[in-house]
Parts: sequence; structure tokens; C-alpha cells
Amino acid sequence: MRPSRRQLQPFIRRWSVGRPSVTALLIALSGVAFAAQMIAEFCLGGDGLFRHWLALDGHSIHTGQYWKFFTFALLHDSNPLHLLANMVLLFFAGREVEPIVGRRHFLAIYLGGNLLGGIAHWLAMPTVPLVGVSAGATAVFVAFTTILPELEVTVHLFFVLPLRLRAKYLAIALLAMSAVFWVTLKMSVIGPAGMIAAGFFAWVYVKQLGFGNPLAIQRYIFAKRQRAARLERMSPDQFISAEIDPILEKISTHGMHSLTRAERKILEQGRDKIATRTTRK
Repeated sequence: MRPSRRQLQPFIRRWSVGRPSVTALLIALSGVAFAAQMIAEFCLGGDGLFRHWLALDGHSIHTGQYWKFFTFALLHDSNPLHLLANMVLLFFAGREVEPIVGRRHFLAIYLGGNLLGGIAHWLAMPTVPLVGVSAGATAVFVAFTTILPELEVTVHLFFVLPLRLRAKYLAIALLAMSAVFWVTLKMSVIGPAGMIAAGFFAWVYVKQLGFGNPLAIQRYIFAKRQRAARLERMSPDQFISAEIDPILEKISTHGMHSLTRAERKILEQGRDKIATRTTRK
């Protein structure tokens, strides 16, 4: 018997045969850009030139260098762990999300998360230069955990202790860690404020596509519409027996003032149904 989706370990989807996935292309682009950055830094003896023209910071935006809202993603911190963390997150989450939502929506999540992350960082930490695709990778990861929130994932705490968690809790942990970095001004170069903004953007985007568990307000609206449709389908006799009679008993016991607004609307709807039945006769 084929195991359920909940039982499957994530990140096992094979690459599709044919044209390369957007995930693979984005990883390759980031790798090539980082290699070019390292070569240029080695030849020029520093990363000042690259950061001057490509990194995002408040001063450059105030001087009209708006292209940096897009170019900051081409750079990463000189420590390769920054790039590695982003690529691992993008690889594992992206190969799951892309086949589900499609290439166009996947690219919108990634690019939209990066752009909004850059804007959020510029507003929250304008004096700190921003580099890397942490916001875009976070957006893709939050999209994954929103689409498959109950999927059980095994992570290794401190790279040793295995720990099984539902995917949605991993997203909460990532965003909580970003909030801590933001408040403590740690790891500012990765843009923790931008990661939070990108995660929220991805969550809203995927929700609009119809994925993930419904929110409490969505369940309420759905139940309300279902009840309204059921009442509309009732015949006048069914409506009186199921809805009007209990309200009349309540009036006889506690008085008219005890009725709620919803119960008064039911009485009005019952009056309309009775009038419709009378008109048909």
C-alpha cells in the first residue's frame, strides 16, 4: 500500500525530466554569482566594489540607486555558510513547492519575497547593507510549510539529535529566530526583518491560491454560508418546524427581549417564506 502524504518524508521529489526546474536555475544562478564575487574579491583584494554597487542600504536608495532592490540578491556574505544555508533551504523546499503551485507562482513567491524583504530591511535597518537571498528562500520555505502544514519532518538538532516536527512548526521557529536576530541586531546582513516580511507575503500568497489549513475566520464564513444555503433550500413548513418553533418557545418563556439579532433575522426570513407560500397559493 502506498503511504499517505503525511507519512512521506519531504524533500524526496525527483527532478522532472526535460527542461530544468526554476529551483535548479535559481540555485545555479546564486552559485555562479557567488563564484564571480569570490573571484573578483580575490583579484581586487576586497569586496568593497561589489557591495558599493550591488548591496542594498538606506543611503544608496536615498540617492536614487533603486536597482539595488534587485541586485542585492546577487551577493552573499563572504562566509560561504550564508550561501549554503540559503541554497539548502531553497533546494529542499523549492523542489516540493514548484511542482505543486507551478513555475509561474513559484517564481512570484521567490521574487516577491526577495523584493518585499529588501523593502522591509531598508525600512527597518537602513544603515545595514543587505546581501543574499535569505528573504526569497524564507518565502519559499514558508510556502512549503503552508501548503503541507501537517507533514512530519525529521530534523537533526545540533546536527545529531533527530527530532520529528510538523512542517508548520519549522516555519514558526524560523520566523521566531529571525525576530530574535532583528531585536538583538545579530546577523543583520541577512536581513531578519526582510525574512519576516517575506514569510508573511508567502503565507498570504499561498493562502490566496487555496492551499493550507483554513483560518478560523475562513471556517466561520464557510459555515455561515453553508447554513444560509441550507435555510434557503428549506420549504416553509420545514423552516417553521426547525427554526421558527424553537424561537417561539423561547419568546413564550423569556419574552421578546431575549432574542438575539440572529434569531430576529430568522423570524424575518420565516415571514418572507410564509409570504412566498401564500403568494404561490
